[in-house]
Amino acid sequence: MRQIKKDGRLPQDKMTTLAAVLFLPALLIFALTFKAISNWRSDIQLQKNHVELESFVNSAYKPLSKTQQRLKITLQDMQVLLRDIEQLETDFPSHANLIQSIKKQWTDSHNILFKVYENTDREVRHAWISHKTMDSRDVLAKFSKQAVTLNSNIIKAKKEYRAQLISAQDGLVKNLDAARQLLNSIRKPPKSKKQKLKNAETVKRIRHFDDRTKSLLVDFLGRIDERLRNEIETLSELIRLSGQQRARVRTFLLDNQDLEKPLTKVISDWKILEQNSFSRMNQILFAAEAEYIALKLGLSEKSPAIKAMHKSFLVNLPAIVGKAQKERKSIDQSYSFSQ
Repeated sequence: MRQIKKDGRLPQDKMTTLAAVLFLPALLIFALTFKAISNWRSDIQLQKNHVELESFVNSAYKPLSKTQQRLKITLQDMQVLLRDIEQLETDFPSHANLIQSIKKQWTDSHNILFKVYENTDREVRHAWISHKTMDSRDVLAKFSKQAVTLNSNIIKAKKEYRAQLISAQDGLVKNLDAARQLLNSIRKPPKSKKQKLKNAETVKRIRHFDDRTKSLLVDFLGRIDERLRNEIETLSELIRLSGQQRARVRTFLLDNQDLEKPLTKVISDWKILEQNSFSRMNQILFAAEAEYIALKLGLSEKSPAIKAMHKSFLVNLPAIVGKAQKERKSIDQSYSFSQ
């Protein structure tokens, strides 16, 4: 600016404009730098306060400090779970009711724990500030008694939380068992009328599987055992072939009306095979979805319900696909001489 003014190349009014234009970026840089320094100092002060506050709690009643920290971690974990469950509810409509029920249990538990956390944090900060600004010995003596109560309140809330977790896991196990019994019934229909009714209710819950969800579940089955993926692919191909063959025979029927009776029977057989295979596929995917959701929502891979489902997959899928292939062979070899 000084050099430009000395050279006298710009009129005074343009010099003023240029000065303003150059001043604004400098002001912005100064503001950002000042804000960064202020935030840095604020972070340092917060860290210092946190260390002092934790030291104060330890001096009053050490177990409270550990219990508070564990509660904070639990709340953070629950926030992740609640965020994940939102997506599960969207992706898996066949299990929407179960997911919504667990979501409500977790939300209620989170709210209870968070309320206890907030109350504890508020009381701790109040005592700490009082300790720094009032009679420190008197405050410490009083808070030492209060800290025991605060610690007990957290422990009580976490017991309620664990009870809700167990309840949620029970729901996941029941859902797995229902899906497994339905899967078993494809190979071996139940004799009990009660079980037949249960299976019928489970079938009503099955919704359409879009391509993305189907691909995810097939990959999931493949991770359990690659043979399961192969069985699913075989069944998918059979569904495609059934539809294709039905369409081909219908095309021939258009030009061969005198063969309506035998060709209509073949068309009907292919349609039945396609529908049955599609229904079996949906029930297999429903069972895979039940396990996938259970694992996502915290059920252990070592759970007896998970192990029983794995066994059901390995026993039933080859039998289900084998039965469908026999039905296809029966249609392929159903030609007979006209009478």
